[in-house]
Amino acid sequence: MKNIYLVLILALTIACQSKKEETTTETAVKENLVELTKNQLDNSKIKIGSLTNTSLSSTIEVNGKITLAPNAMASVSMPLGGYIKTIKVMPGMTISKGQVLAVIEDQSYVQIQQDYLTTKQQLSFASKDFARQKELNSSQAVSEKNYQLAESEFAKQKITLKSLEEKLKLIHINPASLTANSISKSVNIYAPISGMITKIDVNIGKYVNATDMLFQIMDNQSMYAKLNVFEKDASNLAIGQKIKVYTNTQPDVFYETQIEYVNKSYSDESAIEVYAKISNSTKKLISGNYINAIIQANNNNAFVVNNDAIVDFEDKKFVFIQDANKNTFSMQEVQIGIVTDKVSEIRNYETLQNKNVVISDAYTLLMVLKNKEDIENWEIGNTSNVH
Repeated sequence: MKNIYLVLILALTIACQSKKEETTTETAVKENLVELTKNQLDNSKIKIGSLTNTSLSSTIEVNGKITLAPNAMASVSMPLGGYIKTIKVMPGMTISKGQVLAVIEDQSYVQIQQDYLTTKQQLSFASKDFARQKELNSSQAVSEKNYQLAESEFAKQKITLKSLEEKLKLIHINPASLTANSISKSVNIYAPISGMITKIDVNIGKYVNATDMLFQIMDNQSMYAKLNVFEKDASNLAIGQKIKVYTNTQPDVFYETQIEYVNKSYSDESAIEVYAKISNSTKKLISGNYINAIIQANNNNAFVVNNDAIVDFEDKKFVFIQDANKNTFSMQEVQIGIVTDKVSEIRNYETLQNKNVVISDAYTLLMVLKNKEDIENWEIGNTSNVH
């Protein structure tokens, strides 16, 4: 008996939920439907049309900054510490990759060179001893232990020599040309890229550590326009779109380029970052300059409606569709693309194809839909926009 009661309660609960869901769905549908009387429709300025397929071209005006590619800026340091002996550059000087920036010296550089040459000699001896022990072992003239010790020593010296060789390369000493006569306590600091010296943080006699930044170099030939495109225009971006960049100080000088990268992660300002390489042909652009830009947006296969067909409501865009009953209209959300002074592109055009769309005076229907209780005796024709 108890089970029967449980089944009945469950059945009643499901039935109530289903009825509630049906009621909710019906209410939602009614909230998006508006029905006019024949007299209201005849006296309105409402016109019916459909989507049009055409080519669109518009511009997006944005702003941003001149920035550098990550590999166009170099912070120069020394992997091993030492004392600055000489400095050969000045801030603002243009230098080439591989040019000497400064000379640094330290006793540790001498020790590395000494260790390398000593290990090189030891490796030569270990190599010969290993070959000899291998030959003797093959004829069983020596024990297996002696052969293994020679093999281990040979491998150990090879590892040590390779490690020291890499340390020499870090301080810009060529291991192949190092001899006992060329050991030096001084080594050069070279420029890793070509560009302009923008910062010098050392002086003669200063001791620097491996983590210290000594020089900063910027390659002003590898500049990018970093543009902020806000959410409403983000869907119109594409790699390769043409851009004209100009500064406030030279509004009549345009730098033509195109979109190379689009960072599809929104910034704190709800903007997408667009990058375009820019030629600094005038030599007047500087990293950090504020710039303006005009992006050319094109779509050769756009589906559009008149701007009067689109209404704004609760931060969304809608159009009205005429139902089979000619006096009834349903409101449907749309995604907007390129917008010109006359038409707007509909991104989700598939949902509107082969349908009758209200292309004029759509705000009249929005007014009626959202103010049903106040318009029972109201004559259409003098409505104002509802936002």
